[in-house]
Amino acid sequence: MYAFRALREPTGLGQRDFAELLGARLETLRTWDSGRRPVPASVLRRAQAAAADRQRQHELLPLVQLARELGVPMRTLQAAARTDRLEAQFSVRSAFGRPIRTGSRAAGQRFLAKRYCCFSGQEVCPLPLPVVPEEYEERLRDLRRRLRVTQGELADRIGAAGKAVIYQWESRKRRPSPVFWQRIVALTPASRSSSRRRTRMG
Repeated sequence: MYAFRALREPTGLGQRDFAELLGARLETLRTWDSGRRPVPASVLRRAQAAAADRQRQHELLPLVQLARELGVPMRTLQAAARTDRLEAQFSVRSAFGRPIRTGSRAAGQRFLAKRYCCFSGQEVCPLPLPVVPEEYEERLRDLRRRLRVTQGELADRIGAAGKAVIYQWESRKRRPSPVFWQRIVALTPASRSSSRRRTRMG
């Protein structure tokens, strides 16, 4: 009866915020939340996806894993955590007698958007960073087909460590960071032709 509320409450969002997240009216959501009205299957699927995505975004990860997903150096995140530019917490676990710092993907993306500078000339990274779509593996395979490049060649173009990284993304073993996804979007033929049109118009 209260399956909808059971989805919402673990996200930490109130009814108003959850309604905005789903694009639903607050009064309608209250009837679903209280069990007074059945939840349409399409809305329930959206709520499940939204709850899962929020849980993933706020999951606490060791900084080494967070740095790998964001595509930034580990020392950069460590320094950001020490200077409060990155919201970080200490894990109950420790390594070599030292507590392990953790951070969420949401905190990492806020750091990239507001605080992170590329160190080649201190140029601020282009903002806002794109959202990585759920079907990222299909988009990657389609891009490689259109560009006629191998996994290794695509890795070289976007500055990834090697073809193993592209393989892990295409098999959904890992998710590209917003930084890498921005580089991938820049390679798409539609994006490049749009950029050329804007240049000619300017």
